[in-house]
Amino acid sequence: MTNLAEIFIVNGIGIALMVFLRLTRIENTEKQREGEKYFDVMLWLTIAACFVEILTFVVDGRRFPFCRAVSYALNSFLFMATCSVGFLWCLYVDLCIYNSMRRLRTRTKWLAIPMILHIVMTIVNLSGNGIVFTISESNVYARGNLITASYIFLFFYFIYSILLADFSRKSSLHIRFFPVYYFVLPVMVGTLVQGLSYGITMGWCCVAVALVFIHIQAQSRNSYIDSLSGLYNRRYLDCIIGLQKGNSKFNIYGIMLDVNDFKSINDLHGHSQGDNAIRNIGRILSDSVPSSGLAVRYAGDEFVVLLRADEEAAARGVMLQIQKNVDQFNQTGQAPYTLSLAMGCSRFDASTGNAEQFFSVMDEQMYAAKRAHYQQAGQDRRNRSDGIK
Repeated sequence: MTNLAEIFIVNGIGIALMVFLRLTRIENTEKQREGEKYFDVMLWLTIAACFVEILTFVVDGRRFPFCRAVSYALNSFLFMATCSVGFLWCLYVDLCIYNSMRRLRTRTKWLAIPMILHIVMTIVNLSGNGIVFTISESNVYARGNLITASYIFLFFYFIYSILLADFSRKSSLHIRFFPVYYFVLPVMVGTLVQGLSYGITMGWCCVAVALVFIHIQAQSRNSYIDSLSGLYNRRYLDCIIGLQKGNSKFNIYGIMLDVNDFKSINDLHGHSQGDNAIRNIGRILSDSVPSSGLAVRYAGDEFVVLLRADEEAAARGVMLQIQKNVDQFNQTGQAPYTLSLAMGCSRFDASTGNAEQFFSVMDEQMYAAKRAHYQQAGQDRRNRSDGIK
């Protein structure tokens, strides 16, 4: 016999937690980062699922017009929402770690396969074949033969997120601070308890608790993020450099970048467009840097890219990719300005840990490129002037 009071209380707690979390979340008033959008979708989906789960138990075994259709619709929503949250969680983790929509787009298609298969199974189940669940003539819910597949798909997403976070720590320059286990463990426990004991409802309430944990822990992560560009900030860069001193397991190369004619963007188009330029550079760098590296807003219109690479040629290749993406942005004409970056490259000597020399070499090369840019711009102006004469 189902304990409706317990179901109302547990899912009511889940709804209350999510409403409270939604009301207390601080949103970026200019443009919310993509990762935060995925988080909010999970939040709203959890609110809806907690509410729908209450309804499934309320209508279970009761007879009224179209009762079976209602039960099929409510339970189908829950099954589709379950796998969808796992999928969204993986997207959120990837964006929080690598901060690259280009990287994410290459993975979304195959990451979506388990979710799509699960949704197709749920839709096919509406024919009454009972592969996922059945609703009897007396409007009573029962689990189907292939319901285990739902747990397999969901746990695939959990395991993937754990492996992704672990891989990022071993193969790249990211600090271990993203709390994957804070989400995965509570949800796994709630899912297993509810799966083993029908009538006990804990799954969605545990998702709500896990999202609160993630939100709290994410506040420490946000202290390492530059709010305008969406890139890591200098505090994070200092932490990374400090950790690499004395670590000679792999080579680290740095690229320093400065925006040419940034003052003219502010002077000609206003500071709002200057801010827009910083945001666009943040997106360009995020999409240009490989998974083994990271991009940082160093100060003002200066940026730094750190890379794990075997040789300098790899760093030069990233510089070419950055320039290519800048050129593509300029060709779109989506902004009233054009972007131009001066870049310099250097290798970090982990044996000495001399960060000052590391940044000094990058800085010298960058300013050499900047001087060449202004010399070329001056020559172009003189050529145009001579042409007019």
